[in-house]
Amino acid sequence: MIPSRGRRLELGAGPRIRVWRRPRWLCAVAFGLALTVVPAKRLPAESSVRLAVIVNPAVPATTLSAAELASIFTRATRTWSNGTTVRALNLPQNSPERVEFDRVVLDMSPDRSAQYWIDRQIRGEEGAPKAIAQADIVVRLVPTMSGAIAYVPEDKVDAKVRVVARIRGGKVVAP
Repeated sequence: MIPSRGRRLELGAGPRIRVWRRPRWLCAVAFGLALTVVPAKRLPAESSVRLAVIVNPAVPATTLSAAELASIFTRATRTWSNGTTVRALNLPQNSPERVEFDRVVLDMSPDRSAQYWIDRQIRGEEGAPKAIAQADIVVRLVPTMSGAIAYVPEDKVDAKVRVVARIRGGKVVAP
């Protein structure tokens, strides 16, 4: 007996309340069904951005693969085959061209790309390639900088630079 404000309550007296507990297997099945209904990773929409990867004419490379571009733009490759220092140039972080380049070549979203470069800086490593505000400026800079490489919309390319790769339909293709 438990005293309660002058009344006596007896444990076990009165109607029993049954608590229904879900079996664990039922929760696991429901979770599994939810995973099959909801896609784990949303596929990005096909982009209409068409890019050309351009280099200074003195750079020895004539074509570059996606893996080579990723190595250059993540600063893993620091020199060209002739010993010239690689000078990679980016466009602004949230520009459609930069988003497409990072998605196709680096397999990174804008947030992931920003986090990657912050992590490197925290570790005391080299930061992201220099971001240039406009593609027109990039096209004018590349032929004047030894070892320069950048990406610009295809329609901005001129005769003073060499195209080593193109990005079309979400893939890196030969020039």
